Amino acid sequence: MKRREFLQLGMVTLPLISAVGNQRAQGQTRESEPFDLILKGGRVLDPSQSLDAANDVAVSDGKVAVIAPDLNSAEAKQTVDVRGYLVTPGLIDLHVHGFQGVSHAGIPLDPYCIGRGVTTAVDAGTSGADSFSGFRRYVIDTSSTRVLAFLNISRVGLISPVGELIDRRMIDRSVALRIAQEHADVIVGIKVRCSHFVTGPNDLEAVQLARSVGDAIGKPLMIHVGFPHSPIEKILQLARPGDIVTHAFRGAGEGGVIGPDRRVSDYVRAAAKRGVLFDVGHGSGSFSFEAAEAALQEGFLPSSISSDIHTSSILGPAFDLLTTLSKFLLLGMSLEKVIELSTLGPARAILRAETFGSLQPGRPADITVLAQVHGKFNLVDSKKKQRVATQKLVPILALREGKAFSRFNTR
Repeated sequence: MKRREFLQLGMVTLPLISAVGNQRAQGQTRESEPFDLILKGGRVLDPSQSLDAANDVAVSDGKVAVIAPDLNSAEAKQTVDVRGYLVTPGLIDLHVHGFQGVSHAGIPLDPYCIGRGVTTAVDAGTSGADSFSGFRRYVIDTSSTRVLAFLNISRVGLISPVGELIDRRMIDRSVALRIAQEHADVIVGIKVRCSHFVTGPNDLEAVQLARSVGDAIGKPLMIHVGFPHSPIEKILQLARPGDIVTHAFRGAGEGGVIGPDRRVSDYVRAAAKRGVLFDVGHGSGSFSFEAAEAALQEGFLPSSISSDIHTSSILGPAFDLLTTLSKFLLLGMSLEKVIELSTLGPARAILRAETFGSLQPGRPADITVLAQVHGKFNLVDSKKKQRVATQKLVPILALREGKAFSRFNTR
């Protein structure tokens, strides 16, 4: 009887169909070097290519090599059976907070990102110019997850719960520009938080200075909204095409897309029409089922879905990106759209769509394997409102540049 082999990834066990050497005689092999890995038989869902079909995905030298049905297992060093699972581009979480032990908001990113299917995490301004070199050394350069970052316009960033922009001396354009230029390979834009307890009366000035740094480096702003000091309409008037408004689907009248009348505000539609993007940024206090449902009913969709995982949200209500995605499935968004808004959407937002968010051959082999589990699942928003979902997305496997990680074997 033929012995069956398995790929053990922590507590996740996937059948190993074959390896070169014990299968080579059973089929015709390629004349070139074998693939490093074939993911066999999954439902490959890649919105960037309008692809949704059963396929095999071959990986070589850390890049996607081929997507096709019925690839020969003898042509790979290792073949993993992923039949019954979804295979997507590596998920991108546009809003996370790392820097554990330095920032009050910071968490260890690997267990909650690549350990849960996210291959690229974008830190949303945890670090300002004064600490970014340390953030790079101890977070970006050491994480199994690919970590990119928005630089906080406040030079102190989120080091203390005290609002980082209340003292306007912390808004230093020259030092922010210098750090953004020195770390241009990993800094994807500038972050500015606009809540009255963060900025006091300095919000418009902070946005204007952040915008000037963004202009100088050719990268977008991420603007946090929620109970701002100045009218949100004035803040949005300062945003330009490609800028990202996060926490946009919070409660009605709190500064998100849904106004006090529980409708998408006209100034929000005007901003979206000129190219401003609206991100979810769930977090502990910034996502409302009712607000998101109202926006979707009006045809106003987020440009990206992100989790805003930090110390106050990883144990609920956000938990992780996949839980946040499952909430949009509950609200009636299609699986294809949910995957688009967690792959191609955020890749476009950070101006990296030519590299990430796609399984096109030649791209880095950032790949997420998911299970779509059916049952009854209690999901809770930031308002402590509970709804029962009948399906949930669960992580099985993540590959970053062809290297495999599971939920249980990260740092």
